[in-house]
Amino acid sequence: APAAAVVFANEVDSRARKDPRLKEINDKAARAEGVEKSRLLAQWNDLFKVVHSEKLGEVAAEFDSIHSVHRALEKGALHRILPPGELRPYLIDALERGIGKAIGESTGERAVGAGTL
Repeated sequence: APAAAVVFANEVDSRARKDPRLKEINDKAARAEGVEKSRLLAQWNDLFKVVHSEKLGEVAAEFDSIHSVHRALEKGALHRILPPGELRPYLIDALERGIGKAIGESTGERAVGAGTL
């Protein structure tokens, strides 16, 4: 849901505001006055929170049904997917390469090989 909340905030808000349950309260509030209008607006605010949460879940489900790590790989957004067992060695190697490059740049030398710190 967090991705949907950020990327699709306007869509979620729009869907929530179009919900028939909220429209019904809006219609009643438009005709009401005084205390009754205040009560309906408070009811609308409470219901909006519930409806917004529902719509956020719907948009998140739609997003998740389309977007995945495997799709990102197919589209070229990722270079590869690492199995869990390869993650630690990959990260260590990447850090060693980065440190070696940084040390080589700061001394004006070129790093000879990864694996030494």
